[in-house]
Amino acid sequence: MKRVALLVLLAATVACAPAAPAANAPDDIAAVNALRGKFEQAFNAGDATAAGNLYTTDAIAAQNHQPTETGRDAIVKGLQGLFSQFTIKFTLTGQETKTMGDFGYDWGTYTFEMTPKAAGMAALPADQGRYLVLLRKDTDGQWRVTRDIGNSTLPMPMPMPTPAPPAKKGGK
Repeated sequence: MKRVALLVLLAATVACAPAAPAANAPDDIAAVNALRGKFEQAFNAGDATAAGNLYTTDAIAAQNHQPTETGRDAIVKGLQGLFSQFTIKFTLTGQETKTMGDFGYDWGTYTFEMTPKAAGMAALPADQGRYLVLLRKDTDGQWRVTRDIGNSTLPMPMPMPTPAPPAKKGGK
């Protein structure tokens, strides 16, 4: 009898346990794909506020050769500085997108071109690289980036060699 009672208790415990969150639900994957498109639109429009709204309030962005920006406000401020100086052409290509419940990630590649707005400012070379963003479905049901890491796949430019000192004339 004790054995039957234990089995009934175990079965009831398993039956009452919460179900695992949905993994890779089609609606969630579609929402993350749309989020990627919204990033491209906001960057290409130079809209720091719109881009910032795609991050959670406690987001962290760690981009190549840049200081880490912590919080949506810091991310927006950094983007305002970038967009005030450059016109951006930005593309994202997702390679792998996974979700589980209210969390997910998106990994892929990017291209990034910056055209200076100031006359006479030297043009910067185009960049390409890879990104990984961790995502969270926010309290309003919208997917947002909570961690954003990007790095270039292009080699670092080699430093120019130091010129040799001029030869002394006359042996003195």
